[in-house]
Amino acid sequence: MFLSHTTPDQALQVAASVAGACRLNGRWCSEFQPYFLNLIFRELLDINIDFHKINAIDVDQAQAIFQGNIQRRELIELLVLTEMMLSPIPEELERSLEHWAQQLNVHDRALTLARDVAGQARAQAQSDFYRLFWMGEEDREQQGFEELLKQHGPQAWTFTVEENPDLATQWRSLAQLPEGTLGAAVWAHYQNHGFQTPGELGGANAALAHHDWLHVLGNYDVTVIGEVENAAFGAASSNKPGATLWFLGVMAMYEGGLFDSVVAGSHPHQISAPGMAERVAHALRRGRQCQQDLLAIDYFTVADQPLIKLQQNWGIKD
Repeated sequence: MFLSHTTPDQALQVAASVAGACRLNGRWCSEFQPYFLNLIFRELLDINIDFHKINAIDVDQAQAIFQGNIQRRELIELLVLTEMMLSPIPEELERSLEHWAQQLNVHDRALTLARDVAGQARAQAQSDFYRLFWMGEEDREQQGFEELLKQHGPQAWTFTVEENPDLATQWRSLAQLPEGTLGAAVWAHYQNHGFQTPGELGGANAALAHHDWLHVLGNYDVTVIGEVENAAFGAASSNKPGATLWFLGVMAMYEGGLFDSVVAGSHPHQISAPGMAERVAHALRRGRQCQQDLLAIDYFTVADQPLIKLQQNWGIKD
């Protein structure tokens, strides 16, 4: 996730690299880019950076500074994030990002999404997002999923399109757990929002339902901005393949409006609305502070444990 392998003393070098790649001819394409970048660096590294004034460095300098593959990948993901804030994406910015990725020898799944959205290939962007981010990985682990996708289309990525009695029974068992447990809270989450039980036709499939545990653990609303916060929270906690792409994708959908969510379409400029960017950046911080990878756990194994105790043990703070 962004900056997880960056120490505070390296923050200025990373920020200078982002400015070198994305501040075109000395100017940002939007005022939201430097604003949100400042929030991210402040929340994750406790450093305040003026992205308008920082001296940029070029890719050759960055190549000499960042020699490890992980740091280079995280830098490119940060550049993709900066690009996802715009619609349309300027060709000059697209070329700059591609040049940086090539020079740093980074070949990341985030770049696949970046090429799709820059080319305004909305349907392909949606397909690649769901195929490459962590929920898509979980979908494709399910036996027979490719046939479901062929028969039912994109809805198969997120919804139960053919009944799954075993999954439905597993989820209904949460209703029997004592009040105050994680499982009881998640079951109440489903009932309070009128959601169908996963495994029933029209309900969430196993992959989509996985993220609802995070809604409860992090206390995030089922709204557009709540979904962005939840993605930031979960992605920042995780090293699972496709975790960062989850956050990049919701930024593309709900800030850039660059492609559609299977669940809720696209709603541009949600994160740049007053007060929203601060909430999202804080969610990144909460995820970073978490001591449990929130995407790499079978929550049914801890569903009978007190919610408050799990939040405390895992370092989930307000």
